[in-house]
Amino acid sequence: MLNPAETPQALDAAVQPQNSVFAIKDIRPICRARTLRLETDDVIVAVDGKPFYGDIDLLLDEIFECDSQTGIFLTIFREGSLFHVIARGPLGCAFEYAKPEIASAASKKLAETTIAPLEEYRIFEVLRDINRKCVIIDTQPSMAATFASPIWLIQNRLWEVLLAVILIYAVTLTVSWMLFVIVIVLLALYFRQSQLTLQRSFNLMRQRQMWMIVAARSVKEVQETCRQFDPKSIYNPSFVGAPEAEEVKPKKRRRRKSSQKPAGASTAAASPLQSE
Repeated sequence: MLNPAETPQALDAAVQPQNSVFAIKDIRPICRARTLRLETDDVIVAVDGKPFYGDIDLLLDEIFECDSQTGIFLTIFREGSLFHVIARGPLGCAFEYAKPEIASAASKKLAETTIAPLEEYRIFEVLRDINRKCVIIDTQPSMAATFASPIWLIQNRLWEVLLAVILIYAVTLTVSWMLFVIVIVLLALYFRQSQLTLQRSFNLMRQRQMWMIVAARSVKEVQETCRQFDPKSIYNPSFVGAPEAEEVKPKKRRRRKSSQKPAGASTAAASPLQSE
């Protein structure tokens, strides 16, 4: 009679490798992990959309040897939620095995999450101001920036650049139609190369700071991801509804000091004079 511990199912479970879950222990001052807005205690739960089986050295080798163009797709567990990033080289941080309870929660969350084919994901940058108003930048080059520059500028609310472009169009058109055509071509080439730099610089000028960098399939998915970490974040347009309402704390009433002196105090002060 077979021991229950020696049944084929039990033997298969014993042989099946466990998912290796690693937490970020330390991050260098200047490195790719900081650029990706990763934080200490972030947990890498999957690589290229699949659970990772191996040790820390194997993880470092896979990240180091990834293609510099396509990068490596990492699934990160933070504060009970998952998000994805694409790293195009070493992260510049130290790893350690995650605590058992965190590793269990991360693996459970991964099992409940459906990851689409990796080619469907692209990189988004999320900038946020002090009022939690967020702007999402799609880092994939837009054809509209090249062939319909004014429309692209309106879509991204780059009003200063739009005004400058309109003035350039107007001046060159009054001078010569040939010069006007040359300017249109040159500006199209310029916007094709610098569209991402323009969006970043003008949003930084408007007091927005880089908050998160997320690999997702759409703007809606980015908003859903960011709402998990900041329920009060604001988007325009919003695909995830209104943010969580701010809690209004009741104001404490300050007690006013009475300007009237006690009756006994005046009589007490007058009594020495009367005695004289």
